[in-house]
Amino acid sequence: MTKSPSSKPKVPRVTPFATRGITKRLRGSKIIYEQRDELAMDLLGLYSAKVTDVVDIVHRSDGSTSVDLKDVGDIPENALRAIRKIKVTPTRHGEQVEVEMIDKVRIGQMLAKSAGLLDNEKEVDKPGVVSIEMVMPREEGDE
Repeated sequence: MTKSPSSKPKVPRVTPFATRGITKRLRGSKIIYEQRDELAMDLLGLYSAKVTDVVDIVHRSDGSTSVDLKDVGDIPENALRAIRKIKVTPTRHGEQVEVEMIDKVRIGQMLAKSAGLLDNEKEVDKPGVVSIEMVMPREEGDE
């Protein structure tokens, strides 16, 4: 089977999938940039949440201490968003409840980085060229 000289092999059409991903990322960055104040307030709310916003520590008159969960209506919104996991385990003495909060260190790092507190030193204060002068010891015959 011979091919005619006028028929060129068909090149498949390439869709601009790579540019679509870049455009999507840029659009996401634009949305984040436009909502930066609300995002910062949400991060500050997560960072300020404490476990005592979720539980009550009760000191009883007999000297014992118990930890009770607060009602959902009594927990601030930022503390509810800061809860990573709640685990309930049945025991002989009732249910054992574990409340795990988000990583506050990571949130603090994100806040510090966005505020510019973790930026590296500027290179302006560092010398560009260092001069090293070597002095050789004199020999007895040289003066």
